[in-house]
Amino acid sequence: MASSNISDLKITLAKPTFVLPAFSGPYSEREATIAPEEYETAERLKTLLDNGQEAEVLKELEGYYDLELSPAMLTLKAQIYFSLKQFAKAEKTFLAVLSRKPQLVRVHRDLGQLYLIQEQYKLARHYFSEAIALGSNDAMVHGQLAYLNLKLYGAFSAITSYQQAMTLQPEEVQWQQGLLTALSEAKMYESAQALLAQLIEKNPADKELWLNQAVLAIDSNNMKQALASIEMAILLGDDTGNNLKTAAQLHLQMHSYDRALVLISQHLDKSALDMVMLNEYLIWLKQAKMWQQADKLLVNLADKVNKMSVNEQSIYFNHKATIANQNKQYQKAKNYYQTALEKDPTNGDALINFAFFSVEREDFIIAELLFNRAEVLPAKAKQALLGKAQLYLDKQEHQAALSVLQKAYGRFPDLHYLPEQMQIIKSIIRTESKTTS
Repeated sequence: MASSNISDLKITLAKPTFVLPAFSGPYSEREATIAPEEYETAERLKTLLDNGQEAEVLKELEGYYDLELSPAMLTLKAQIYFSLKQFAKAEKTFLAVLSRKPQLVRVHRDLGQLYLIQEQYKLARHYFSEAIALGSNDAMVHGQLAYLNLKLYGAFSAITSYQQAMTLQPEEVQWQQGLLTALSEAKMYESAQALLAQLIEKNPADKELWLNQAVLAIDSNNMKQALASIEMAILLGDDTGNNLKTAAQLHLQMHSYDRALVLISQHLDKSALDMVMLNEYLIWLKQAKMWQQADKLLVNLADKVNKMSVNEQSIYFNHKATIANQNKQYQKAKNYYQTALEKDPTNGDALINFAFFSVEREDFIIAELLFNRAEVLPAKAKQALLGKAQLYLDKQEHQAALSVLQKAYGRFPDLHYLPEQMQIIKSIIRTESKTTS
């Protein structure tokens, strides 16, 4: 809304992701050596693997007892299980390799990936950490560890690993995004902004980077930069509902109403009819006293009213009534309020609005009835009680007003100003009593 605080602003970003590498085969980064007697077999199996005949390789390896195979060949067997998604067998075989050669970095890395795929995050993190402790300098392992630290233990635990991954693969988007997320969540805004500025300079057409800059600007309470950044993302093609909504909200805060209305219309045009969203926009426009624009939004929906649920129709007619009242079309306003409550008798906003409208028209009987109906709705009880108390004060029914205020204070002790008000009313009642005695 126009007077919204920072926590109300929402920007939809792509989440930090983590891409598992394709299985890269056993003949790179091999720490275990093949036994001399296995050379001929290994060469034959390599040829089969190069031709994509993994099933044939596995069949031959399964013809041996695990103890007959060297750690390298046993690792190959585990990796083929892994690539064929036979995860239980792969896990058992990898663990068998480590029981014989616990220092094999590649096996720790593969086990980490295996557990990550199965969403066993703590085990995955353990094996990636072990791989690094044993000397792995693979960007993917550092990035995987960073991702899991961020997920399991928070931003600070992830920053160093993301930095290491970026050192090794500076152009890799997932490490950039991950480090940016970690710095932002750790509230290290200057570092995050410095990284973003560098990334935007290299990739000015990347709308996600501009959205990240908008988030940072909001967190830093720099709303002008936030708006400029999110507008750049929209210019680059972003049309996510939350982002259009936030841009509109920021424009309303900065009184650039024409652009706000364009964005609101764009959001409503691209979305299925969402009365909750429309209701929020109408409230913002009313707070900005943009009555004509609010009415225009409702006019554009006139042909869709029959397709709305009765609750949505009730919200629609409540807004129509408020605008008619503002335009001093009082009979129209009354008719719209009545229609809103016919559609949904529990519409608390319509009950309260109609009640205050009736007070202004000095139709006190209807106003009292409406306040009584609103009072039974938990979300509107406080407002209804205070409205009814004011109604009695306007009618100079001080004892009735005092009873209602006592009830309100009993239910809502946060109304700390009421005891003083009640004392004043008691004094008035005493004075009236002396005058009439």
